[in-house]
Amino acid sequence: MARSQPNVDLVVDLNTMDDTGLPWAFLTDAVHPDRIRPGAYVIAGSGQARAVAQIIDIDEGIVHVRPLRGSVTSNRERLTDRHAS
Repeated sequence: MARSQPNVDLVVDLNTMDDTGLPWAFLTDAVHPDRIRPGAYVIAGSGQARAVAQIIDIDEGIVHVRPLRGSVTSNRERLTDRHAS
């Protein structure tokens, strides 16, 4: 079950990268796993760090993301397919 993080779709440490050079998380750390799909934009982060990030790939339950530069507010238009919660 995903750890609770307010206003985050995917719990991920944005400062940690694997050999792909991208931050990663387990799909089970997603608040709504059905929204996590390649090409989608989500709010990702942990602690105080938040960013809009694009889902790059999902491989055997590992999700790679590419955080966008700028604040969540400045990138909010990317989050067009989100449902109000």
